[in-house]
Amino acid sequence: MSDLTNGPSPGFWRMLRRTGGILPVFLAVFTVIFSLISMNEMRNGLAFASRGVETTGEVIDRQQQRVRRDDRWQIDYYLTMRFEAMDEVVEVRQEVRQYVYDTSDIGSLRDVRYLPEAPRRVEFDIGETMRDGRTMRWVSLAIGIATLGVLWWKGSKAVDAIRARKFGAVEHVTVTGLRKARHKSSTAYALEWVDSEGRAGNSMTRGARAPFEAYPVGTQVEVFRGVAGRMWWVGDVGPRKVATTVPSVSKR
Repeated sequence: MSDLTNGPSPGFWRMLRRTGGILPVFLAVFTVIFSLISMNEMRNGLAFASRGVETTGEVIDRQQQRVRRDDRWQIDYYLTMRFEAMDEVVEVRQEVRQYVYDTSDIGSLRDVRYLPEAPRRVEFDIGETMRDGRTMRWVSLAIGIATLGVLWWKGSKAVDAIRARKFGAVEHVTVTGLRKARHKSSTAYALEWVDSEGRAGNSMTRGARAPFEAYPVGTQVEVFRGVAGRMWWVGDVGPRKVATTVPSVSKR
């Protein structure tokens, strides 16, 4: 993040990004992805419900596969089923939930449902596709609500910063130091100061200390006072535009 003390002053979208607005963008992307998955699953679920053919299948194989996800080991469960579909014998291997796996010994029989135009598209647990689609729909709705909430939260900060730059009181505060915060894989820095009444404030964080090297302890820096009293450093929000002088028109 660059020092904007000498401009240019960012607009709303750039200010939103500087105040962490990239988070709602990521959430919006996940909302779209989950919505598309939900729509696809529900469409497939409707296909099974309207055209699916139920038959009895035989479990001919069952396997467990140990996989590593998100830095931890998990177990995937697979069944291989044999059933008759459209005058042919079909064998399909498919991942299933653990409760289906646990109740399906080799040689046991269970009801399955397939699509006549695509016999290898099978539900080992009848109705599972539609249930998954509904679950994904609720997940996408929850992420969408979270997206709006985060957008309002981050957007209100961006709006406050821009309003403070345009209309807030201009003050000069004294730098008291540089705050350093260590995270799991990075380090963040923020300029700290106090105003004339001893109230503390700080800048937005940056991933490097170089932008703050020009402001040692005791330096006077310019800030703008926001509606809620927050102090916004000119280096974060950019300088205020100065209106040009309107030339006087003499009467004739």
